[in-house]
Amino acid sequence: MLTPSPTHSSADGRPRLRVVVCTFGLSPIRGSEAAIAWQHVSRLAKHHDVVALSFPGLHGEIREECAKYWAANCHLPGLTIEFIEPPPFARMLERNSSSLLRAFISVGNRSWQRAAFQRALELHRQQPFDAAHHMTITGYREPGYLWKLGIPFFWGPVAGASDVPFRYFPLMGWRDRLAYGSRNIANWVQMRTAIRPRRAARAASEIWAVGPDNTNMITGRWGIPSTHIYECAAWPPKPDQPIKTFNPGETLRLITAGYLVGRKAIPIVLHALSIVGDKVPWQYTVMGHGPEKERWIKLASSLGLGERVRWVDNLPHALALAEIASNHVFAFPSLKEGTSSVVPEAFTMAMPVICHDMCGMSLMVNETCGIKVAPGGPMASAQGFAQGILKLATTPGEIERLSRGALKRAAEVTWDHNAQMMAEAYWQHCPGKHAPIPLSKTTVAA
Repeated sequence: MLTPSPTHSSADGRPRLRVVVCTFGLSPIRGSEAAIAWQHVSRLAKHHDVVALSFPGLHGEIREECAKYWAANCHLPGLTIEFIEPPPFARMLERNSSSLLRAFISVGNRSWQRAAFQRALELHRQQPFDAAHHMTITGYREPGYLWKLGIPFFWGPVAGASDVPFRYFPLMGWRDRLAYGSRNIANWVQMRTAIRPRRAARAASEIWAVGPDNTNMITGRWGIPSTHIYECAAWPPKPDQPIKTFNPGETLRLITAGYLVGRKAIPIVLHALSIVGDKVPWQYTVMGHGPEKERWIKLASSLGLGERVRWVDNLPHALALAEIASNHVFAFPSLKEGTSSVVPEAFTMAMPVICHDMCGMSLMVNETCGIKVAPGGPMASAQGFAQGILKLATTPGEIERLSRGALKRAAEVTWDHNAQMMAEAYWQHCPGKHAPIPLSKTTVAA
């Protein structure tokens, strides 16, 4: 247990509220949803007294990561982490990640969410919360149960409504076709029939939805007006971050990084580069690993791209960032994302982005910081990416212009900005709640 000096008011002097936040795993060193939870609650604690309910990991690894960070970084006043042990059923399904039981993982997670709600209810009876927030899991199918506390409830970021367009299935192997096809069908049904997500949405004071697909589902199909766009965030750019420069005739260096599965659609860039051919000098780096990697390596060879395509395995975080930063352009052909965190991270490195005009990327990327390609099918996408690459490689000053725009965009979409937005929403919907109260001790609870 860590006990910093108490704080009685928020960072800007306003009274602190007591807020319970459901985070299915949060970690200062992981990516994905664990990073979303950590980056938000650690910043919300500057404004409010936050109690985060977290999954500790099957073997306590998440609890250990948080404790090590606490010991090394002088803890975070205002943040209490309550680790909720998974019920036996949830533990069994989490452990069987490679078996057919994985298909029922959501059932196990629901049992953990019920356990988290029971703990929140106990804490609420001991010292009432002013607000509740379901933050992760981000998928709309799992809104948790904090909305039943009877206090102002907030939900988001909410994702999960985007599908992989069927017209792109020829790019994928049969396993991915089966998986994404089944998911598309299930998604169509669940968006129209799931009861608990709609009840949670109706109970919410505010909802933050990731991209237009999720916003349209909540506002259009469910009829919930209190929905706002959420944009994924990153660290603000360094003050001395250099601008990318490029002179026509140089070798244009592009990179893609991520888990190499079907929806990442790397073949679109490979086919685009086969269209570009020798019109301009280029080099393309694919960084990451995954089940599709070997098939895509063979595709690059069959297209005659040769050694101009580099395949780099996963690297430690610092080395991975250095590898990405050594390129001119970030190519992001993914077909199903909210707004992947790699896009704002590319912006912090002053890198223009080429991506599809779909999912969260349609809002994150604009004409000042990247090029968006209409998702008209595999061949149309390849042609669009090829045109974008040629434009960048042959238009003097274009990369420098977009690089400056990327830095400006990065400064607009930071973790601090998102946390401030949430903190303000709490204050707005909990008016006049108490005079300033002493901040509860910061703890990592078992």
